[in-house]
Parts: sequence; C-alpha cells; structure tokens
Amino acid sequence: MVWLFLEHGARSERRKLAWIFANFSFSTVLYGFYWVTYTLHEFGGLPWVFAALLFLVIVACLSVTSWLIGFLWSTFLSKKPKALPTLLWLALWFVLYELIDVRMFPWVHAQSVGSDPYLLASVRVLDTWMWSLLFLGFVLILGNLFHQATQRSEGPSLKLGLKIVLLYVVFFVPLYGVGYWQKTSLEKEFSGRQPVALLQGNVGNYEKKLTKLKVEPTIRNVLAIHRDLVEEAAIVFSQKIDKDGVGPEPWVIWPETSFPGFPMQVVSAAEALKSFVLLTRGLHIVGAYEEGNIELGGKKKKVDFNVAALFHEKAGFVASYKKRIRVPFGEYIPFDEYFPQSYEWLPSVNHFGKGEAWDALPHPDPEGPVFIPVICYEILFRDFVDEFIESVRKQYPNRELILVNLTNDSWYGPTSEPFHHSLLSRWSAVRKGLPLLRPTNTGLSQVVAPWGEVMATGPRDDMWVIQGELPVRKVQMRMQ
Repeated sequence: MVWLFLEHGARSERRKLAWIFANFSFSTVLYGFYWVTYTLHEFGGLPWVFAALLFLVIVACLSVTSWLIGFLWSTFLSKKPKALPTLLWLALWFVLYELIDVRMFPWVHAQSVGSDPYLLASVRVLDTWMWSLLFLGFVLILGNLFHQATQRSEGPSLKLGLKIVLLYVVFFVPLYGVGYWQKTSLEKEFSGRQPVALLQGNVGNYEKKLTKLKVEPTIRNVLAIHRDLVEEAAIVFSQKIDKDGVGPEPWVIWPETSFPGFPMQVVSAAEALKSFVLLTRGLHIVGAYEEGNIELGGKKKKVDFNVAALFHEKAGFVASYKKRIRVPFGEYIPFDEYFPQSYEWLPSVNHFGKGEAWDALPHPDPEGPVFIPVICYEILFRDFVDEFIESVRKQYPNRELILVNLTNDSWYGPTSEPFHHSLLSRWSAVRKGLPLLRPTNTGLSQVVAPWGEVMATGPRDDMWVIQGELPVRKVQMRMQ
C-alpha cells in the first residue's frame, strides 16, 4: 500500500522510483534500527533529543544509496525495461549497497531469511554476497512489476498477484532445495551431541555499572547469582555420567563480562572461579575483565579489557581473548586518541581497551576442539569473522572449531535488537558451517547447530540455565 501511494503521489517518473527505493531502504532500516535511539540514550548516556536526531541521521545515510539507484534507474526506464538493463542496474545497486553504502550490518537480507530453517541453511552455500544479490534482485523486479501496473493504471489485480507469486517461486523455491540438502548433509557430519550449559544471570546495566564502581555487595550478589546457576547445571550434568565417572565433558559458557572481577589477575577472583569449575568439572568459558595500561593523549591510562577466558578443571587457566571491535559510545568514544578529554565530557560512557591478537581458546586436550570467541557485535562483521577463523585454522589444523558469541544485550531494553542480533549471529555461524554457543546476560541465549537450527534457548529478562546438546563432529569425553 505504501508502495502504491508513493507511485501515485510523486510528480515525476524520477521521483516515483527514487522514493520507492528510498522507502524500501528507509523502512527496512527503521525496522532493524529503531532501537538505536533507546540504546544511544541508555548505552551512551546521550540526551533523548540528541539520541533521536542522531538516529534519524543514521537512517537517512543508510537510505541514500537506494534513493540514488531509484533516481538513476528511472532516468533510463521505459514502460517495459529489458532484461539486460535491469541486470546492469541490479549489479550497480549491489556494488553500491554492499561496498559503498553507509551500513553497520547486513540487516536487510538477513531479515528476509528470518528463522526459516531451510532458507537459513542455504546461506552455507550462497554466502552473504549471493544472498544480497538475490534479495536486491527480487526487490528490483518486484518494484518493476508495481511500476508497470501503475503505468497502466491497473493498481492491485489478480494478474499482478500471480506475477508476484511466480516471482517468489522463481527466486526462493530453489533456495529451499539448497537449504534442505545442506541441512541434511550437515546433520550427518555433526552427528555427535556435546552437553552444554549457558548461564543467563539476568544481570543488567544498573547492576553491571555498580559492579564497575566496585560496590562490594553487588559483586557478591552477582557471584551468588551465577553460583546458583552453576549448581543447577552441575545437577543436570551429573545425570550424564556413569558410576565410573565416564561420560561426555560438561561445557559451561558465561555471557560477556558476566564474571564481576579479574580472575586472571586477582587471586580471590581466581579461587572463586575455580570453585565454580569444580562444581561441574569440565571447562568454563567466562566473560570477564582484565586490567591493563594503554597510551592515550600521550599519557598512560589504566583501563579494563573485555575478555573471554577458558578455565579447565585439570589445566586451570588455559587462554584468553581480548575483544577487538568495540561499540562506539558504549565501550569507547570515537577519535578518543585526539580528544582524550571526551571521557570527561561523557562520563557515563565506558572506556575499554582494544585487543590486538587473534587469540583462540584451545581445549587442553591436543585432540579436543578449539573455541573461537567473538564477543557481542564482533560476530556480525563478515571479514572479521572470516579472518579470525582462517587464522585459527592455520594455527590449529585438523581440530574442530566452535564459535562462541559471548553477548550482553541488556542495553537494548524491550526492543527488537536482541532478536536481530541472535538471528545475525546464527547467520554468521551458518555461513561458516560451525556450531555456535551464544550465552547472553538477559537473553536471547541459544545453542545453535551448524545449519542454523536453535537446539536450545531460554526466555528474555529472566535467570535461566540453558541446557542443550551441541551438534559436534566428535564428543569430548571427560579427562581422567
């Protein structure tokens, strides 16, 4: 209806298609990003008015390329455009949309897949660029069908409806076939089931800010919450072990910065975490903090690093990874190297250090898996994830790889962001054909198969232990 309204309301051919394409981009971006105003206020501490204005600027920037393509395409458009010119415009739109457009993440085509298991599984074969091309081609031809109908003053009709159905069949039915084949083959390849537990403590922003300020009662409360969750997980794990102590090794995964301390640097924190690990045995991957010095404005400054660390019942502390991609106005202020005083202007903004290395978390068993920790939004950056995985494969050849996406989405409140974030995390895992463990502080926590299926999940905004069985090539048994 909006499409038809814009068609009839515009004064010229150029404006018609320009606004149609701008509306497509604006509406999809608005759907994906309406939470930005909320989080700029809550996460970055910006005033509501300024946060709303900044959000509108972002959405406008994200719509410019689509508006330009619609405007240029309409300049050369006849009533019935031929196939070759349409394909050329599709190629141009794809290049601009993917390489030049001011975009944060690949929202649009991921939304088109939704949670359909077979369409999502097809991403393993097509990858993101092909999905973008198909989706934009679908939109381009759909727009052309509406344009032709309004040129003939037909408006909505049965003929137009049949054309749209045929268009959907041509574009998407083959993808269902590809997805079915991919899902079936991956199910055979990853036939093992590794018992895992994801801790969701429902510890949100307010509590985490108090923890950062070293309010001791809050630190104790946060530890008590997670100890209760670990004890609950231990009871379930114990049921999978026989009387001789033989069985699959338990894996417990904590969310981003959920452990309120420095377990690799402070003895008391290390002892507390060790007691948690001994409750379940096996291994724990923990979202925590590490303290270090950085150079800022010509001076040394002590900051916290956002880390993921692996602790094992036999080997103790094994390895850690420092988060490399920080969220602007949430974990640092852009251009802070030039304006170090900006942290005084915006005191509510966190200042985390930036990691520099591709540090994986290898299981202490030389034949065990290697965990690839991508913290929060890092999993949404295609090139970053690809380079990380390639680096780990070279360092640990012939070992199974498992993605771990430790996340804190509590900043985004009652918005769509946690759903989009979880979907795009699954998208990233399916692209590489890897299992995914995704613990979050407040939801959505998920155990995800390499073909994108959610094997276990929990509710939002509630304390929960997500118990699940992760599809793996080889189940890791307990080290005796």
